[in-house]
Amino acid sequence: MTPSPGTDPAVVKHVYNNNVVLAVEGGREVVLLGKGLGFQRRAGDAVKASLVRQRFVADGRPERVADVLADAPLEEVTVAFEIAQLGRATLGVEPRQSLIVPLLDHLTYAVRRARAGQVMDFPLRWEVDQLYPVEARLGRRAVALVAERLGVTLQDEEWVAFALHFVNQQWASADISRTVLMTETIGRAFDLLAAEWGVRIDESTPGAERFVTHLRYLFVRVATDQAPLASPLDLAASLRVEHPRAADGADRVAALVGAAVRRELSRDEVSYLSLHVGRLYLAVAT
Repeated sequence: MTPSPGTDPAVVKHVYNNNVVLAVEGGREVVLLGKGLGFQRRAGDAVKASLVRQRFVADGRPERVADVLADAPLEEVTVAFEIAQLGRATLGVEPRQSLIVPLLDHLTYAVRRARAGQVMDFPLRWEVDQLYPVEARLGRRAVALVAERLGVTLQDEEWVAFALHFVNQQWASADISRTVLMTETIGRAFDLLAAEWGVRIDESTPGAERFVTHLRYLFVRVATDQAPLASPLDLAASLRVEHPRAADGADRVAALVGAAVRRELSRDEVSYLSLHVGRLYLAVAT
């Protein structure tokens, strides 16, 4: 999505409610948002430009965006876009449809749960806090923003879901289940290596954070069927000679990632993983 205005006057194509209309502008369909924008408007009418507060070109079906915006109270839509802007300022992720739609969906249901006194379980709270500290901070800012703008105190753990949406957006994927799978897999990798090496791994240290970064990179490449990594050296074999315990750990993490994505890692992918498992081993177990 983009909030930039078109050059030609917008014409109403469909009115969803008083605040949301689907329009044609500059030869393309756009979703327009503004208080009273759809009031007494019909298909073919000119859009009152002075009422437009947000203007979006959808990545996919604009009707999907309009449906989501129309189903939510205007103040919640506004807050969802403010939350998305936090991601742009901090992570550089654009407030696209793949971010706005799930953010607003989650915000709407979180507000309903809070008002009804319902509590949800967030089993990945610890993993998200440790593995994605920047996104975790954004999630907490989102919860605080909801309280400030809407006067609604969400369940404290709702920050986890907001954080995962920001992680997910960096995959350019609409399927957050893959992000959850990646988070669970990375958490299990740390548990596995800690047990394998008989040490406690502090995941907030620079070495552990670098390992997470590289493991996320590998996981995304493998899960999205990108071309295999190319390595001029067999780092796995070298690691086995110099640090056999680290090599055993790399083998087990490779099997863990392979099981998660349902395919065996290539030799080059295992070599890449061995390099970074070896670096982590030197940082925490020697």
